[in-house]
Amino acid sequence: MKTITKTLRLLSILITVVISAQACKAIKQEKQDSDAIQLSVFQNGKETPINKLEKTVHLKKSPFSLRFFNRKYDLDNKKFYAAQIAAFTNKAEFDKITIGSSKADLTYFEPGSGMAAHRSRMYEALFIDKVGHHYTFYQNTNNRRLNLLDDTGELPKFEFEINALHYNDTQVNISDSNINKLYIAFLIDKNLNGIIDKGELHKLIIKLK
Repeated sequence: MKTITKTLRLLSILITVVISAQACKAIKQEKQDSDAIQLSVFQNGKETPINKLEKTVHLKKSPFSLRFFNRKYDLDNKKFYAAQIAAFTNKAEFDKITIGSSKADLTYFEPGSGMAAHRSRMYEALFIDKVGHHYTFYQNTNNRRLNLLDDTGELPKFEFEINALHYNDTQVNISDSNINKLYIAFLIDKNLNGIIDKGELHKLIIKLK
C-alpha cells in the first residue's frame, strides 16, 4: 500500500511539473506573440522604435527601412505570416484603417490586394496611393520579399528597405521626390484571423525633409 501511495504521489508531482512547464511555455509564447512586431524605423545607422499605435517620425529625404520581428512564411502548413504595408499621401484613406476592422472591408488590405513585386521578387520602391499593399514575407533565401537581419532569437528580425518612391506611375529616388509627408499603415495579422486586433497595427506619419 505504501509503495502504491508513494508511486501515486510521485506521479502527481510529475504531472504538476509537466502542467506548470506547459503553462509557462504558453505564457511565454503569448507574450512573444503580443510583442511580435517590435517595429522600428532605420535610417543612417539610427533605429527609432515605434511603441505607439500612431507615431510621427522625422526623416531625411534619403533611403530608410522598416525593421521588425515576425514568423517566417510557412507555405507547407498554410501559415502565411507576412507584414502588410500600405502607403498614402491621402490622410483620409490612412484614417480608415483602425483596430477592430476586418481586412476584407478595407480596400488596401482586402484579400487579393497584395501588389506584385519587381522581377527581383523584392519591392524596389514604395508604391504610394495604389489600391493595394506591399505583401512582404520571408520563407527562405529563394522565396522572400524581405532582408533577414537576425535568425538567432525566438523570432527572426526582418527589414523592408525603402530606397525609392513610386507614385503617379513614376519611380523616383526619395531625394528627388516632391513628397514631404507619407502615411504608412503597417500590419501583421499575427493570429491570421483576418481582423486587425490590438497589437497588430502601427500607423506611421513620416515627415521627410
